[in-house]
Amino acid sequence: MKTRLLIISSFLAILILNSCTEEDPIPPVATATPAEQTITSGAPTSIALTSSVTGTTFTWTVELTGVSGGAAGSGSSIAQTLTATGGAAGTATYTITPAANGTSGTPIKVKITVNPPKVTFVADIKPLLTASCTPCHMPGGANPNKWDDYTSVKNKISVILDRVQREPTAAGFMPKGGTKLSAANIALLNKWVADGVLEK
Repeated sequence: MKTRLLIISSFLAILILNSCTEEDPIPPVATATPAEQTITSGAPTSIALTSSVTGTTFTWTVELTGVSGGAAGSGSSIAQTLTATGGAAGTATYTITPAANGTSGTPIKVKITVNPPKVTFVADIKPLLTASCTPCHMPGGANPNKWDDYTSVKNKISVILDRVQREPTAAGFMPKGGTKLSAANIALLNKWVADGVLEK
């Protein structure tokens, strides 16, 4: 009987020791830096992924709203070039899952806001005014205000906006004798002002 008790006691001791040394691995906790980001369309994201558990790997999925360029992936950073697909800001929401020692941690979310590109004189406004205001407001034209010059347009943008938004039958309507600018082109002029009348 003493031998059986000794064997049972030894067996229980081994079970207790084994249960103390075979703990479940601690799930990794992901940290994204920065936790959210705002970029301009055409720029890359820059999200660093870390964890306090050595050897953690990261995978992610992405939900795109009004944005293109994001894709599911893996690694220790998210660097993807995102493009706004409309005239308004869009978002890319990444769901990141950490894993270490065969255990997955709780997913975290990182939201990227993608603003449309800023309107500039060189890329957007000068071509619009060249197409709409030739020949009068271009070099060699009869009007002394020349709309191929950034400083002139910047200084007169409020007058230009007033004139192009008038009805064609109203006094002072521009382009004189021409067709009223489209709503999209007038919106482009207004966005240029809202973006800070940038040259380039």
